[in-house]
Amino acid sequence: MPLMTTKRRWYIVIPVLLLIGFLAWYFSSIIIYILAATVLSLIGRPLVRTLDKIKIRKIKFPHTLSALITLLLLFGVIGGLFALVVPLLISQATELSNIDTQAIVDAYRPQLDQWRDELLKYQMIKPDQDVETLISDKLTSIVGKTNVSDIMSQVVDVMGNLFAAVFAIGFITFFFLKSERMLLNAIMLMTPVQMQSEIKHVYIKTIRLLSRYFTGLVLDLTIVITLITLGMYILGFDNALMIGIFAGMMNVVPYVGPLIGAGIALVLGITGNVEPGVYQDILPMVIAICSILITVNLLDAFIIQPTIYSNRVKAHPLEIFLVILISGSAAGIVGMILAIPTYTVLRIIAKEFFSNWRFVRKITEKI
Repeated sequence: MPLMTTKRRWYIVIPVLLLIGFLAWYFSSIIIYILAATVLSLIGRPLVRTLDKIKIRKIKFPHTLSALITLLLLFGVIGGLFALVVPLLISQATELSNIDTQAIVDAYRPQLDQWRDELLKYQMIKPDQDVETLISDKLTSIVGKTNVSDIMSQVVDVMGNLFAAVFAIGFITFFFLKSERMLLNAIMLMTPVQMQSEIKHVYIKTIRLLSRYFTGLVLDLTIVITLITLGMYILGFDNALMIGIFAGMMNVVPYVGPLIGAGIALVLGITGNVEPGVYQDILPMVIAICSILITVNLLDAFIIQPTIYSNRVKAHPLEIFLVILISGSAAGIVGMILAIPTYTVLRIIAKEFFSNWRFVRKITEKI
C-alpha cells in the first residue's frame, strides 16, 4: 500500500476513534445501562435456554415468554434484596446515631490503660496522646456522620434516579435475552468484511465464557452470604441475614472486599445486638464476628473462588491471582472488579489473532 494512502487512512481512523471516545464519555450513563443489561442477560441466558427446552405435549415454550420470565426473576431477586435491606439499614442507622460513645470508652477504661502501655512500648502512639481520647474521637466521628434525616433524603434521591435506570436496564435486558444475536449484529455492522469471521468467533467464545463467569460469581456470592448468615445466626445475632448480605456482597471486590465487609459487619453486629448501656458485650461480639468472617473468607479464598473461577474462565488460580493483583495496582478497586472479565476477553482475542506466539498458546490452551 502506498505511503500516502496509509497516511490518509490514519487521518480518517484517528478522528473517528476520538469521536467514539468523546461519545462514550458524553453518553457514559447510557453505556453503563447497556453494560449492566449485558451482564444481566449473560446471567439469565442459561435460564432462558432451559425454559426454551420445555415442551407441553408438542407445543414449545414461547421464547419471548422465556425471556420475560427470566427478566422478572432477575429483577424480583434484586428488588427483594432492596426491599429487605433498606428498611433494616435505616433501622440500624437510627440505632447507630443513639450510641453513647463516652459510655463505650468508660466500659473499657481498664483495658485501654493496658493498651496504652503496650502502644507506648512499641512507639505506636506519642507519650502525650491519650488512647481514650483517640477512640472516643473516632467513634464520635463515625456516629456523627450517621444522620437519619440525611440518609432518608439520600435514599429518596437515589430511588428517583434508580427508577429511570431500572426501567432502561430492564428494557434493554429483555431484548438482549430475547435476541441473543442483537449485540452480535450490531458489532458486525461496524466490522470490516474481511474480519467478520474472526470477530464472530471471538464474540461467541466471549459470551460463553463471560456467561459462565457471571453465573459463577452469583454462585460464589450465594455460598458466602449463606455461610456468613448461618454463622451469625448460630451465634445468636438478631440481624444475621443483613450482616450476611452486606459482608457477602463485598466479596465482589477481590481481596479488599472482605476487609470492607468486615467493617460493615462489625458496625451492623454491634448496633443491632448491643443493649443500650451494656457496652461490655462489644468485645466478645467483635471477636465472634471476626471469627466467622475470617473462617468463611479463608474458605472462599482458598477453596470456593479458585474452584469456581478457574473452572468457569478456564484459567489457573495463580494466573487469576496475578491478574487481579496487577489490575488492582493499575486501577484500584474498579480494576480488581473488572480484572477477570477483561482478562477473559483479552485471552480470547489473543488466541484468535496471535495464536502463533508460544506465550499466547500457553495461556489460552484451555479455551
